[in-house]
Amino acid sequence: MNRLTESEKLTSPYVKQKRNPFFSSGFLILAGGCLALFLFLLFESESGDSSTSQPTASEASVQKSEKPKRKELIAYLQKHPEDEFAHFQLGELIQNRAPFQALENFSHVTERHPRYYEAVEAIAKIAQEQGLDDRATSALFILVREFPEERRYQKSMAELLFQQGRSNRALRYARRNIELGGEAADDYLLVAEILKQAGRTLEMTGPLKQALYQEPGLYDAHLNLAYAALYSGDLETATREAKWCLAEKPESTTALRYLAIINRNQGNIEKSISYIDQALSTDPEDLESLLLKADLLIYQRKGEQAYQLLKPLYANQQTDRRYISALARAAGLAGKREEALELQQLNQRLIKEEDLRPSSLQSESVQKRQAGRK
Repeated sequence: MNRLTESEKLTSPYVKQKRNPFFSSGFLILAGGCLALFLFLLFESESGDSSTSQPTASEASVQKSEKPKRKELIAYLQKHPEDEFAHFQLGELIQNRAPFQALENFSHVTERHPRYYEAVEAIAKIAQEQGLDDRATSALFILVREFPEERRYQKSMAELLFQQGRSNRALRYARRNIELGGEAADDYLLVAEILKQAGRTLEMTGPLKQALYQEPGLYDAHLNLAYAALYSGDLETATREAKWCLAEKPESTTALRYLAIINRNQGNIEKSISYIDQALSTDPEDLESLLLKADLLIYQRKGEQAYQLLKPLYANQQTDRRYISALARAAGLAGKREEALELQQLNQRLIKEEDLRPSSLQSESVQKRQAGRK
């Protein structure tokens, strides 16, 4: 093996390694085997056909210059699997090329390493990119606790929790992001979308107006404002914003659906149906538009038409309570009493299952109790 330069010298492995929250003791036992397997796969990928990925000349040059160092680090870690400094170096080198292996390498880095928090940030980034939400959440919790004034960690945590549907927790971090100076349009839009997810429609208007003050042409802010106004009873604002969105994107099924709901609420049923038909001509499989049209047909006592509209969706939507409820009403109105009764019973089962499902807050408390037992 080539000698390392002074700047690349690896530290001696620690005699006792501090327990890392990202890495289990059982995994340490298999580290050598995993690294050997990775070495084999790495050599295979580098020597194999490159037709699936054609790097640029500069990228190829960088990869070529890094290849000896990767080999050296992998060989070294086979003999010294507990050296976290080497794990950090290898993680940095392969983060973009082999994210899952890099995640394992960064997981070896403990608080004793001077760049521990960089490793944690890398874990959070890789985990988010690879859809490992629990891993990303754990890493971000460490970062926001250690750096409470660092805005980017607050925003990343808010976005991640929002994606997980944990709106109450997400809102706290999104607002903290703004307190720390996050005053761009997308910062306010994030708060509004979390409020929407939480069902707190009346509170959406404030952050949305702030977003539009920062960026007047922000389409998502206008669309969300139409939603907030619609479900707050301000039909004038809802109409104005929905029409603005439709002028920007004439095929927006969401804007068309909002206009259909507004006209339905105002008693303009035929105009409402024309908007919803326009939405369905754009996207015939849009469930929200189909449910709204069925509702309008049921209102007009056209049960058979509503039933024929909804029935073909049963195979894919039989666990959607709103769909089952609408189909039950349509079946009943169409004279299909036995089927309507069966659908009502199915709807009751779905309601019970939904009631038994833990909320986001309950899920978090369960996770904490389980973590405490480990």
